[in-house]
Amino acid sequence: MLAARNIKIPKNQTAAMQLLQLYMQSGHYYWISGVVARTKLHRLVAKLNAFRITRDAPGRAYDKAKGLASTHLVVFEQGDDELLWFLVGTAGKGGLIDPEQADIGTIYDSRLAGQHLRFKHYELLHAEKRIKQVRDTTWTWRIAPQRVKEHEAFIVQLIRQRDMDGLNTELTALAAMPQFSGVRGQVLKLFAETKKLGLKFKQGEVAVPTLPYMTRMSIYTEPAKTLSALCEVAL
Repeated sequence: MLAARNIKIPKNQTAAMQLLQLYMQSGHYYWISGVVARTKLHRLVAKLNAFRITRDAPGRAYDKAKGLASTHLVVFEQGDDELLWFLVGTAGKGGLIDPEQADIGTIYDSRLAGQHLRFKHYELLHAEKRIKQVRDTTWTWRIAPQRVKEHEAFIVQLIRQRDMDGLNTELTALAAMPQFSGVRGQVLKLFAETKKLGLKFKQGEVAVPTLPYMTRMSIYTEPAKTLSALCEVAL
């Protein structure tokens, strides 16, 4: 069994999002998240230990065979003293939706509308995809709908004001987002709308950045950073 201090920390935001996506794909649909100060991380970990967050791969395989839930803790460094954390889990005894477990707050089911896992301005959802005319589903990140509307309004404002420097900065920021398939589709749509608006408001053909394709990346640094590096009190 792993000690809590050895739980690995994703190396950046995109890596953390990829890890959460992988957990969803493996059935860890239930989730809760929050923000904690570094000085209080040890208290949070002590509370979450009830969900067996330190189980290693053999232990989780055994638990699954016995009908026990699997639960993972993901921590992301959001600021100098602020940590964003997610607890994701499967159904089963001892898990997030077990009524006999400790009450740690509202538990969401990421498969349901209005309960998708949120990471800042992004949300993770189960979406349909087509591969050679065959329908399938996959977990992907997208920009939250309200945030897309905000970007749309901002682009319209910049074009109306003929602020091309501001527009280029906005388009560059959109291109720099983690290009998961859902996000990429939304950004391409925003780019297409930008080009139409440029012509409509006599700005000519607006040049937009070329979007990279998302590829599987390493989630951790080498060697991996662990919870012990974030916690000011020994775990």
